[in-house]
Amino acid sequence: MDKLSFTSTNKLALTILDEQEITLGKPSHFSLRKLFLSFVSECSRLLINFHQRRQKKYLSLLRNLNQKIENNPPSSNGSSNKKPIGISKEIVEAVLLKLNAFEQNKGFLNTNVNLSTLSKSLETNSSYLSKIINHTQGKTFKSYLNDLRVQYAHETLKSDSQQRKYTIEAIAFDFGFKSAENFSKKFKAAYGMYPSKFMRNLMQEARG
Repeated sequence: MDKLSFTSTNKLALTILDEQEITLGKPSHFSLRKLFLSFVSECSRLLINFHQRRQKKYLSLLRNLNQKIENNPPSSNGSSNKKPIGISKEIVEAVLLKLNAFEQNKGFLNTNVNLSTLSKSLETNSSYLSKIINHTQGKTFKSYLNDLRVQYAHETLKSDSQQRKYTIEAIAFDFGFKSAENFSKKFKAAYGMYPSKFMRNLMQEARG
């Protein structure tokens, strides 16, 4: 074989090796790209699902809120219902939505919750929250909070016999009150009897 042929053969061999290296390198490149695209696709799917679940949750809360307002229309005794509230409809709806979530999560059982802490939690201010509660519920913030606590206490004591074994002080604290006296007064004002008598009646009914 002459020198020219030998050189041509070497060049051909190197060309073939280069092509093989390129060909062998392609699957690795494509695999990484495929893996990256799959990762992006999965992340997108998870984000979409998250937003869809969140939207469904808010829509459900809004439906419950509307139903609650329809079933329990605001009191017409307060003068605040006869005047414009002075807050945009969007803000009112947003606060009511968060307030409904606060009720469903039993946030009113926290003894330390007050107008200031709750307004911060709902991302509004004390003035707006007070006006919105007064306008939609026909009561002050304190009355709104105590009514939620007393109603929940009444329902729980009626259905949970274990809860009725505790002292009035312990029960009052469990339902968000800081004193047994305040709890007893609010309970009697709502249901016509003190919680101690209410529990005695329940115990007698259970025995007889």
